[in-house]
Amino acid sequence: MERGRVRSAVGTPKGLGVSAGLRRGRENRRRMLRRAGGCARVGTSQGQGQGRCTARTATAAPLLPERRGGVGKGRGTRTRVAAVQEVVGQLSDAWSVGTANGLPPQLEGIETQLFQASLLPELLYLWFLSRPEAKTPPLANTGARMLLLFVFATIPAGIAAKVQFGDTLANVDVLHGTSESLLTFSNLVLALGFSRALFTVDGEGKELDLGAFPAKGIAKFVGLIAGVCGLGFLASNLLIDSSTLDMEPSNALSLPTWAVHVSSVAEWTLATSLVWKFAEKSGNQAWKGLSVAMCLNLLNAYTPCTWHAFYNSPAIGALVPLQALLTLTGSSARAFAAYRVCEEGKRLEAQPEAQANTTDKESSSSSSSSSSSGGFDEGGFLVKLALFAGVGAFGIKYGELLAPDFFMDPSYVKALALILLPTAATAALITNGGDGNKPKLSMADVKSFGVAGTVSYIITELAFWAVAFPLAFSWYRVAEGSWLDLSNAADKAKLLGAGTVFINGVRLLVPLRLAAALALAPTVEKGLKGLGVDLKKSEDGESESSDAPAPGSKNFEGEWADSAEVDNEKTFSFTQLAKNLAGFQKNRDPEGPPLGGPSGLEDLSSRLPDCPKTRWDSDGVDIDAVQKQYQEEDIPDILTINAKESITGDEEEWLRSNREDLKKKLLKHGAILIKGMETSKSGAGFRRVYEALDLDVCLDPIHTSGLRKFAIEQDGIYEEVNKPGLRQHYIGLHNESTTNRTAAFGAFVCFLPATEGGGDFFVADGKKILRDIDPKVLKELYDKKIRISVSNLDFFKPIIENRNLFGDFDKEVLVPRAKEDLAKAIGSTVAPKFDMDLEMVWGADGANDGYRLQAIELPETPINRHPITKEPVWFCNMHNHSRFLRDNRPCTVPEVGMTETFFGDLSAIPENVLEEVDRASRKNIVPTPMQAGDVLLVDNYRMLHGRDIFQGDRLHAVSWFTWPEEANIKEAVSNTSEGNNLNKILNKYVDSLK
Repeated sequence: MERGRVRSAVGTPKGLGVSAGLRRGRENRRRMLRRAGGCARVGTSQGQGQGRCTARTATAAPLLPERRGGVGKGRGTRTRVAAVQEVVGQLSDAWSVGTANGLPPQLEGIETQLFQASLLPELLYLWFLSRPEAKTPPLANTGARMLLLFVFATIPAGIAAKVQFGDTLANVDVLHGTSESLLTFSNLVLALGFSRALFTVDGEGKELDLGAFPAKGIAKFVGLIAGVCGLGFLASNLLIDSSTLDMEPSNALSLPTWAVHVSSVAEWTLATSLVWKFAEKSGNQAWKGLSVAMCLNLLNAYTPCTWHAFYNSPAIGALVPLQALLTLTGSSARAFAAYRVCEEGKRLEAQPEAQANTTDKESSSSSSSSSSSGGFDEGGFLVKLALFAGVGAFGIKYGELLAPDFFMDPSYVKALALILLPTAATAALITNGGDGNKPKLSMADVKSFGVAGTVSYIITELAFWAVAFPLAFSWYRVAEGSWLDLSNAADKAKLLGAGTVFINGVRLLVPLRLAAALALAPTVEKGLKGLGVDLKKSEDGESESSDAPAPGSKNFEGEWADSAEVDNEKTFSFTQLAKNLAGFQKNRDPEGPPLGGPSGLEDLSSRLPDCPKTRWDSDGVDIDAVQKQYQEEDIPDILTINAKESITGDEEEWLRSNREDLKKKLLKHGAILIKGMETSKSGAGFRRVYEALDLDVCLDPIHTSGLRKFAIEQDGIYEEVNKPGLRQHYIGLHNESTTNRTAAFGAFVCFLPATEGGGDFFVADGKKILRDIDPKVLKELYDKKIRISVSNLDFFKPIIENRNLFGDFDKEVLVPRAKEDLAKAIGSTVAPKFDMDLEMVWGADGANDGYRLQAIELPETPINRHPITKEPVWFCNMHNHSRFLRDNRPCTVPEVGMTETFFGDLSAIPENVLEEVDRASRKNIVPTPMQAGDVLLVDNYRMLHGRDIFQGDRLHAVSWFTWPEEANIKEAVSNTSEGNNLNKILNKYVDSLK
């Protein structure tokens, strides 16, 4: 019997029903029994078609009982004995893969014995967790116990796989996925239990029930995974040609089963990280030992996933007993770790003083956890997890088909690499405290190591490209069957796709190259010194022998140095290289210098009001009269105040005493730059500055766009656009506004100017721009109004494009209907989440063959009256959002975030109009270079702002302010946990751009 045929009957995604598969499985088994000479149990050598009877896996009883001495005599007894032998044999064999375990014959079935041996330490682990002194969160306890359901469910599932289908459980997808789902639920409940214990409140500030079972949430989770997998199956048939799909072996895991595996690993990883954090919150540091023990089970998790990735190949069958051994090891380690948790809990209970400190720490940690993150949004978490599992399953299942030579030719070297690398990376991140906010290595780190760093980088790059180019050309030769011929037009077209893959691969390896350069630096330094080279870091003669960075600077591990006693020596090793490969170096730690931690004042995390609605007053503007008035008027420039000269005594007190005068001057000048303040050199001080001015802080007008994340959420401070992926993006002039919402005022602050130049902030007065635009152009824009597209969605084309399957019916009915339904669905579900007045429009800019879906704001006039002064001002963001202008200056925004401007009827704006707007805008730009502590106050209705490109690191921040009468309004969708989650998700996406 061919294993593939049985597997295809029950688990293939090619569409054969389960009931038909069961029938075929029984027929195959009957044929197997006949071929085996009447054996009631048949062992297969992993689908090699060799049925055989053994003492352990088969019963030598005939199919029909022998009759002696009369009808039915002895029949019941013999049948019962045979049945008992059958059951015992099946129970002992449920987890075995027989001789396919890749070990010597004498070790056949060793995996079953190891799995069975792991039950005792698993029970001990559960018993210790349940002890009152452990103080395990109630729901986490439930999740841990649910693991037994999975353990015992695999026994009948394994038996059914062999009896009904004649194969191992891993190759019978319907049983495999169903039993494995119980592990997913166990891990999920475990993770939710620790999440609730850490956060204590949900995303809306309500207290969480720590013991309530999340039945509804799990049901939604299952439904969403099923939906994502269904869409993935449809997408695979649309996006991948049938010949590629046919390459997939028939015992490949289905999408739902892969989703179960991906989800299980993700949940266990999360739970491991949460246990580590729970140690800090509870004060029982022994929980960290359990977290480390759980890391051993990550090996146990990645091992079967790797085997499945290689299509359960017998060539690497030893992974099965390896998994069994890791299961026993992990269970034993967790049992011992849980014992230590109990013992430490007893010790803490026996020491009243220590217990009091632990209680205080729990209270403080709980407050910090809930406040810093706005609580735990369980529903949002389950949605993200389901999407991650479904998308991950799609990527693995069909991604394997893109590298068939790798996965169709299994080896233990490949398998161990796939097991060890992700396990090591995950474990290191977890035991590092899960700190994902450290800065990523950059060329600044390499340069700061002086001549040795530069030489190391040159050597690393030469070596990298010396290997990369031959490999790239060889890969092309293997993939295409011929060498690249640039004289051939077809090869040139292929080069575009291959080049895209190559360039992105090279970009992904940047951390490796930088880390390798730093790891090589000590050797290079030693060699250069031996040659007598003068190693100077800077022009002032500072020698390379200086051991530590200056206070407030970064060491080579990306940490902020508060003193000269920072040891950088440990960073010059391949440990740092491994950290970069694992992606552990992230953006700057928001609580390190120069930003600092929260102010300790009232926590604003859940108290920030909405950004106010845009106040439109644009009808009946006499453009000729206004331009004439402004041309005759001496419009004041922005006001600059030198704090060192103007402020005597306490800065905050001076701001409080002069705030009314400063507000009047802000309306008069449009912007005030206060230079040289000391108070605002930290985030906490900046909050005290704006509170001294009695400004009412609010959410960002585009909070859900993902362009800005909170620098210090507790103080209402956003990080200004400093993202690495947008360093080389020129931000044009704009008001911080949408058709729907506009901040009344803003305050920008500099904590760290760009370390390698550029990044200057600039402003332009809306009154002056209005004065200087050609009146004909201005009137045309005012009469026709403006619409701004904020996003391009191009990924629907492969799904809904006209394929002429039904002739004209596709073009006239199916495609238009699909477009209409998609636009309505996104317009009613997704678009409102961005808190902008958006309309979903197909092909407004004519790109992507009309299959581009664009999110476009409603029409607005480019002129608006100031809400207080009632003066008409240029109030329009087209200088920043025009595609024509962006294409003629540095721009690194991805296509999905590329913007465009149209007239109100969605017709194109002529280039001469755009050029005139650009001319008048740039004419009135006033650069405002800022140093640490400088604060720029802006009247957001009158003053437009922007930012130049920069190099290196830059840390500017901003807070936005509402009108006093709207300081308590919280009604916007952006002011919900859903809006906050959208902000974080999009920020992570933009942060990932390099």
